[in-house]
Amino acid sequence: MEDLDYKKVGCEIKVRSIRNGITQTEFAKFLGISQTHLSNVESGRVMLSLKLLLKIKRRFVCTLDEIVDPEGYKELLNNKNKLRRFKLVRCDE
Repeated sequence: MEDLDYKKVGCEIKVRSIRNGITQTEFAKFLGISQTHLSNVESGRVMLSLKLLLKIKRRFVCTLDEIVDPEGYKELLNNKNKLRRFKLVRCDE
């Protein structure tokens, strides 16, 4: 399993906040953390808890993958046609 790139996660959170017109202070208040802590997250020095990442996901109406692995998510979308789905059928003997 790969380690999370804190800088990429922080950058993604920052970009989404800016796109949504939310200041760092407002967003920190929404998350219930200090502005300093959010600044540290955005710069990649620390990581948020899963609970807060899920709160961010709901606020930005996106998937968790889009926040924690934006490049992998884009790659997955590009390869979507290559994915195959299978329907599992229960077989009772």
